[in-house]
Amino acid sequence: MKLSLILTGLIIPLGLAQTNEGGLDQGKVLFRSNCAFCHGLTAQGGRGPSLISSALLRSGADDAIKSIITRGVPGTTMPAFDFPKDDLENLVQFLHTFSAGHTVSIKSPGDPVAGTLVYSRNGCSNCHRIGNVGSIYGPELTRIGAGRSIEYLRESLVDPSADIADGYGGVTVVANDGRRVSGVRVNEDTFSVQIRKTDQAFALFDKSAAKEVIHETKSMMPSYKQLSATDLQNLLAYLESLRGQQAAGADAGKAQGIH
Repeated sequence: MKLSLILTGLIIPLGLAQTNEGGLDQGKVLFRSNCAFCHGLTAQGGRGPSLISSALLRSGADDAIKSIITRGVPGTTMPAFDFPKDDLENLVQFLHTFSAGHTVSIKSPGDPVAGTLVYSRNGCSNCHRIGNVGSIYGPELTRIGAGRSIEYLRESLVDPSADIADGYGGVTVVANDGRRVSGVRVNEDTFSVQIRKTDQAFALFDKSAAKEVIHETKSMMPSYKQLSATDLQNLLAYLESLRGQQAAGADAGKAQGIH
């Protein structure tokens, strides 16, 4: 006869309890080695969104969660992972531990409609694209609210050099005549460097014909710490609302004067 654990009036086979505990431990290892870099060790968000108040995790829709893990999220930096079946199950069960006791999503207290005006007034579409509107010089923002936490978005606005998104590092090429050309690095090898300028035109430089190639440590994006507290909150609320509705987002942007 199997030994059992009696917990809150339920009888759980001891072997099963040990297996679940071991599965959670394995899930924790998988999370820390694969997910924590973006979502944070405590899953409160960073480059990726916070998981502690995720409605999807609270819903218990494990198949949907597994689909996101194995397929990734198009339009964001969330990649697809190819985990063995048991590892995937353990990771999902560990993810559920973050949502326990959390029922309220973290949102900006600002006004997203007013935020569209802040976005437009500060020329954000000159570098960023939402749906089909804007530039591809900087990261696309169509799904930024689903892919980044509020805390990360705030830091990106007031201190953009704190974490420069992959693929958007700045380069300045100093020609022999002293002329300087800056842009986002697209390709680089031992002999040449290709950059994308703010007008979205590409420029290719032969390193042997350049006086200097400077890899910028500061973000190409300016800081917006000069925004008033109200404008900052409204802009954050607008960015948080961007969750992948490309057509609706583009139309809304045009209606608010974003072009």
